[in-house]
Amino acid sequence: MGKSTLEEKVLTRGNLLALAVGNVIGGGIMTLTGIAIGVTGRSIVISLLLCSVLVLISSMPQFFAASTIRMNGGFYTQAALFGGKYFGGLYAVLYITFFFGAALTALSFADYVSAFLPGVNMRLVALLVLTVLVALNLLGIKVAAKVQYVIVGLLLLALLSFAGFGIGHVKSGFMQQPGWMLNGFGGVMSAAAIMSFASLGSASMVNFGRQCKNPTRDIPWAILVSSAIVMVIYVLVCFVASGVFPIAHVANQSLAVTAYEVLPYPLYLFFMVFGAMFSLVSSLNALLGWVTAPIVQACEDGWFPRVLGARNKRYHTPHWVLLIIYVLAGAIIISGLNIRNIANLMDFQCNCLQTIICLALIRMPFVIPAAWAKSKFHINNKAYMAICIAGAGISALFCYYLVIELTKGEIIGAAIYIAIAALYPAIRLRMKKQVTIESSYEEA
Repeated sequence: MGKSTLEEKVLTRGNLLALAVGNVIGGGIMTLTGIAIGVTGRSIVISLLLCSVLVLISSMPQFFAASTIRMNGGFYTQAALFGGKYFGGLYAVLYITFFFGAALTALSFADYVSAFLPGVNMRLVALLVLTVLVALNLLGIKVAAKVQYVIVGLLLLALLSFAGFGIGHVKSGFMQQPGWMLNGFGGVMSAAAIMSFASLGSASMVNFGRQCKNPTRDIPWAILVSSAIVMVIYVLVCFVASGVFPIAHVANQSLAVTAYEVLPYPLYLFFMVFGAMFSLVSSLNALLGWVTAPIVQACEDGWFPRVLGARNKRYHTPHWVLLIIYVLAGAIIISGLNIRNIANLMDFQCNCLQTIICLALIRMPFVIPAAWAKSKFHINNKAYMAICIAGAGISALFCYYLVIELTKGEIIGAAIYIAIAALYPAIRLRMKKQVTIESSYEEA
């Protein structure tokens, strides 16, 4: 079984919680709230509650897997170990699209900067923050995790200030027309699907398995606790964001519009810097930390050139993978795609990946029966398989509602990429001695 070096096992339960909360909040509440409000109006509160429950269900297979073994390749280990070679290759190719998340977060940061500095070159600002965070992660996950503690503490204080001051400004008739249940139940589901990428962020802690001191205990704990914290904060913030102004005024807008109205100016400045900007920095910091492990393991298995999975001898960081992500995300930033286009594509691909993982994890009790039997959270096999099937169904349902929000060009582009992802592993497997799936896990 694959081993991770002693020096890499540095993340504690507190580190994981900070990374999870920072990753989820930054990627969702600051980036996607305005888009979701534009789809469903003030019923975004219902969308968020529904999304939180459904996403937690779809994440439970990963919760059980994380409580059973240390997965050095994170999500990719799940796909390859339980789904088989082809599933592993399919997942590896689709997974690369997570660089859209880095581009989305960097551009969202620049959008908030433009509220302070009208006319600023948003693409340049986005590239700058991406560069700084990639450099920080090249110095090692331990440095990035320490920075995350400070960022997340200030972020939570800023968001709670927004909610606390804003509740008194929410207009009466919150659940009345106009502005309630825009586009009916379909709009509620579409908004829930839009927010699903953010809420799924807690499950990404699985990708830190290689660096955790006690992954089978701490990763499941971080998934559950961060999900609860984030759900409460999301609902409070969205209640204010959608209830102060008419929907037309805040649809597809950042939280800066509402914050300027409800907060005293000194607190507005605090919110913009330590809430909006810090949340997006924390999200990008966490994403750059967890996104690399599956790609590194896929390189080591031979799906991509093995040299690309090399780690820096001093900092134990996958420098080539980080630099590739940097180049791809940078290309998206300068391409001219707007935040909504990027968010829709990212959400769709993310839920495609989640569907694959849930299907692969159905086989866990049969692939590692001894380890599963010893799991702290072991349940009946039939109940576990039912949860996996439910998780796959939920993610597939989100994919359906996200397709509705995509443009014709985006649908064609996504279909072409999925077709390539389906063909690539089949072709690669025909090449003799090219792909060798390593056992990238350790029993607790």
